[in-house]
Formats: sequence, C-alpha cells, structure tokens
Amino acid sequence: MSRKVVITGLGAISPLGNDLETTWQGIVNGDSGITKITGFDASTYPVQIAGEVKNFSFDLSSLSETLHRFAGRSIQLGIATTRMALADAGLVLEKEDSAKVGVSLGGDEEYVKIDNIEEIYAKELVHRAFVEGQNTYCRLLKISPDIAKTWALRRRTDIGAKVISMLYHLQGPVETSHTSCSSSGHALGKAKRLIENNDCDIVIAGGHCSMLSEFSVGGFHLLGTLSSRNHEPHRASRPFDVDRDGFVIGEGAGIVILEEMEHAKKRRAKIYGEFAGYGSSSNAYRLTDTPPDGRGGDLSMLRAVHDAAIDKSEVSYINAHGTATQVNDSSETLSIKKAFGDLAYRIPISSSKSMIGHLVCSSSAVEFVITTMAVNKNIVPPTANLETPDPKCDLDYVPNTAREHRVDLALSNSFAFGGQNTTLAIRKFTG
Repeated sequence: MSRKVVITGLGAISPLGNDLETTWQGIVNGDSGITKITGFDASTYPVQIAGEVKNFSFDLSSLSETLHRFAGRSIQLGIATTRMALADAGLVLEKEDSAKVGVSLGGDEEYVKIDNIEEIYAKELVHRAFVEGQNTYCRLLKISPDIAKTWALRRRTDIGAKVISMLYHLQGPVETSHTSCSSSGHALGKAKRLIENNDCDIVIAGGHCSMLSEFSVGGFHLLGTLSSRNHEPHRASRPFDVDRDGFVIGEGAGIVILEEMEHAKKRRAKIYGEFAGYGSSSNAYRLTDTPPDGRGGDLSMLRAVHDAAIDKSEVSYINAHGTATQVNDSSETLSIKKAFGDLAYRIPISSSKSMIGHLVCSSSAVEFVITTMAVNKNIVPPTANLETPDPKCDLDYVPNTAREHRVDLALSNSFAFGGQNTTLAIRKFTG
C-alpha cells in the first residue's frame, strides 16, 4: 500500500504579515505588501520598490554560538517560520524518532557585511551600474580576493537546512534545492518522495529567501525583469494585465510539516490536505527567457496530475507562477492551455505574486501554503491589479476579488529561470 503524504502544519512570513493568519487574510482581501524599499537607500535607483517583510525581529540568543554565526536574515526567516509550522502541527520533535524526521528546503545564499570602505565602494559601483549600464556592473566582480573568499564561505545554499536539522537534533535526510524561482517547489517534491519511500515519517519542508540588496535589485533590473512603477508600489505587480512591466522582488519564508498519513492519524493531528502530486520538467530553451510557445510548463502540470492519479477535469484551482513579466504570463497561459485544452477556460487561476511580489527561492513554498489554505477554506484568492486583461492571457484569472469556490484539487506552479519547472498538487482531505 502506498504511503500518502498529508500537510499537518503551516507557517508563513511574507510582505503581508509575519504569520500565517495575517498573510492569508491579506491574500483574501487582495491587499498589497509592496512598498518603497527601506532596507537600503534606493531613492536614486530606477527601481525603488519591493515586497519587504515588515517589523521582523529575531532573538539570536536563542541559538548556539555556532548556529548564530550562520543565521543571516534569510535563515532567521526560515527558523522563525519553522517554529510556527511545528507549533501549528502540535509536534514535539523530542518525542519522535529523529532518524525519521527530515528537512528539505529551498534557500538562497547568505550575504555577509563587508568592511566599510569596501561596502561603500561596492554600493557606488552598483549605483553607477544603474546609470551607466552592463559594463560597469560587471566590474563588481573585481572586488578584492579577501572579500570574495568571505562571500564564498557564506554563500552556500545548504546552510538553512543544516541549521534547522542541528537546531532540532534531527538525523533524517537533509535536502537542499537551489533552482532559482522553483527552489522550494523542488524541495517540497523531494520531501514528498522521502515520505513515500519510507525514508521519513515527517519532513520539515519549504523555503526561505531574502535577496533584497543593491546587488539583487541591480542585477534583475539590468536583465529588464523588474517593475519600475515606483510612484504606486501597491499597483506595481500586475500579472496578466496588459500594462504589466515586470515583477516586484520580495522576501519571506514558507514552511510546511509533511507527514505520512497514518503517522498523522495516530497522533490525531489536524490535517490541512493531502500533498497528492509533484511534477517537474525543463523547458530546454534558454537560461533566462521563457519559451513563447509555453512548452515545458505543460509537462510539469501533467506530471503532477499523473502523480496525483487524477483526471484533469478534477483540477479546481491553479495558483499560477504569474510573475507579471510580458513573456512569462503569456507563456504560462499557453502552458495551461496545452495541458488542459478546453478545460483550461473553466479553471479559476490566480497569482499570489500580485500581492506579495516574487519571493524568489521561497516563492514556491509560500504559494504552496496559500494554495493549501485555498483548498482548506474553499476560497480562490484574487489576482490583484488585473484591470485590463492582456488579450493573450484570456483565461479566468479571478481579477481583484476573492471567490468562494469549492476547491477539491489545486495545483501550484513555479516556473524558474532556465526552465526549471515544478507543479505541486494539493487534494482536499476527506479522511
């Protein structure tokens, strides 16, 4: 008999709020967490807006000296959200077999502070990059070897998962995924397989990310992917709208507790839903561009549907990748049509990024949490700022207002740079 995977704990920190309830309520209300950047002085930059987590503080004294050294903002977000999810699940890990509890996260690099002279120099180069263009930006790579070595030691994407496993003394598998925007989607998929294959009974899964820096904002701007609607931040992220001008970068964390179903039932856990399917694919196209014909994304969705052992007609909601870039939104629309044919026009679809921005490595996880709540509450979140739909994006993108709708099976898409796609399927739990 196959081992089923259920969701027993949820945690989220996002630009809308520092807990699950505040984040979910903001999503249902169609609120925006996009504001002017406060983490650094962006007042003279072409891009001055982001989805920042507000009023977040973390007590580093709660960590050992060893862990303290590695816990930058991204990891702090991950630890805080893990604590939320464990509390929500009612889990006391000391009572579990530590060898059967794993960790699977998608995370970003941790950045360290550099000495003042070098820091000022680096920031000046970034500022000049905005003004003078690509060649100046590339010269950032010529920062001194000593600084480069320091960065190399801290820019490891596996630190977050290791810190959490050490914090809770877990001896199960520790997995890390770093596939850009789909990082935490792949981490969740790996976690599902760990439970199905009987390697774990419980997995702490999801992602954490904080890339709000001059370097990240400057780099994405030079790629031409960021919105520069600085005068109205709350209206800047507008997936599927004809006036969209790029995504808004954000930060946050989403952590879920995944459990083997019988293990969860035995301890009488609250169950939000079944993690029923995981699909992955590659576009095999370009390192940054999305294929205009939508290829690749359709395979990811179909593989998730196949893994969930359902018919396509059973899908009742899709949380789209929906970044608000010109090519991505039209490409994803074609992907959905390729996967579902005429059924595509009957499925409500929305983009959480319209309210929280693009949380990069943690986006899949936070959107998985939001999609789980949609299944649990029978509410389809809206796509905010969808005022004039792009004729190329002609599906039901639930403009501006949440919709009461029975959601029995939902998909959550993450289509990353380089065509690293994931789709996660969540089914309503009926016992």
